[in-house]
Amino acid sequence: MSSGIYAIAHIGDFKLFVGEASKLSQKWPPILTQLNNGTFPDPVLQQVWNTEGGKRYFSFHTKTEIISDRDILGIEELLALG
Repeated sequence: MSSGIYAIAHIGDFKLFVGEASKLSQKWPPILTQLNNGTFPDPVLQQVWNTEGGKRYFSFHTKTEIISDRDILGIEELLALG
């Protein structure tokens, strides 16, 4: 998979944490490691992760996956990013 935009969705709270990576297929496992270790660089996402109990409340999505779901609120703004 090539470079591009990804989103970490906080399930149940309708929040997306959006980022960009050069190798999307290799991005999620290191993010999980950082979040589990308490070392993720975004303090807001890290706090939500700590509070909500981990990965069962989060999912990882690429821009391609998000584009196909027109029910996402604010999809137009997300697509305008890249």
